[in-house]
Amino acid sequence: MILCRKITFYKTFNYTLKSLENTMLTKDIKIGLRVKVASNGLNAIVVGNPEYYTPNAKLVRIKYENSTRFEYMISKQLSALSLQDQYPALGGSFSKPEGHF
Repeated sequence: MILCRKITFYKTFNYTLKSLENTMLTKDIKIGLRVKVASNGLNAIVVGNPEYYTPNAKLVRIKYENSTRFEYMISKQLSALSLQDQYPALGGSFSKPEGHF
């Protein structure tokens, strides 16, 4: 039983490390950046500058795509989408599909 708990913890810890591999640095976070949220897998747009939370993590205000929901998310849980999936103002070629807000 104890061995099973250790294995489960190891798998969870390993998954956490893999999900944090592509995290962003606070200096790379810009308003209008499209990101993927690690905790739920949804795409979002950064709508606020990073705010102080701890020395190693900042709170970032995001808005989920095609939703009216805004949240504060810890910067370590965000990863930027590829450059081609960014808006033209940030060097990408993404244009919002018709009917999305």
